[in-house]
Amino acid sequence: MLRFSKSAKQQKINTPSTIEARMVAAMRERWAAGKSSIKAFNSIIMKFPKIDATFEKVRGTFRKFDKDNSGTIDLEELKECFRQLKVSFTDDEVKAFHQESDMDSSKGVDFKEFIVVLALVYLLGRANAGPSKSRIGLPELEATFDTIVDAYLFFDKDGDGYVSKAEIIAATSEFSGKRSNDQIGVKRFEEMDWDKDGTITFKEFLFAFTNWVGVKDDDEDED
Repeated sequence: MLRFSKSAKQQKINTPSTIEARMVAAMRERWAAGKSSIKAFNSIIMKFPKIDATFEKVRGTFRKFDKDNSGTIDLEELKECFRQLKVSFTDDEVKAFHQESDMDSSKGVDFKEFIVVLALVYLLGRANAGPSKSRIGLPELEATFDTIVDAYLFFDKDGDGYVSKAEIIAATSEFSGKRSNDQIGVKRFEEMDWDKDGTITFKEFLFAFTNWVGVKDDDEDED
């Protein structure tokens, strides 16, 4: 049976932001409700084209709220976005979502980070009052987020809400069929460990996922 080091995980667990703590709790609840239906790393790769297509469908939503065409959404623009999507959070909560999703601390949320915002809102919010009863009014995107959560849970073998390097290496080695080919897992882990603290949260996993499936920031988009 594989055993995973808790030292790096424990360090992160001890000092999470409010949003991260809620996100980790949501991952633990999902894991406890039933382990991932994904059985192999290759099956995740096979889903990339469909996930990319779904993400591209929300680019228009991003551009709608990027009022100044800066390629990023500032805090006031995000508040307006939440209002129109009928997502109910206080101004302080919206600010926390904005800060949590601003991966490069640029004070603005680009398209990839906007996907992260919507995912966090979906995971941590409540169903709105609209006829669809969805949390963000974008059912197809919500289904995609569920798929990515399932992918995350595939890696999170112990269900503690964080993914370690050992867990990534184990999962990707199963795909290659060779324990000696651990550099694939190491590379994937380094791509995901955005803050370099030795563990991966769902937020970091999703942000890396946007790169894997080929999503571009809005100012990179050629269309």
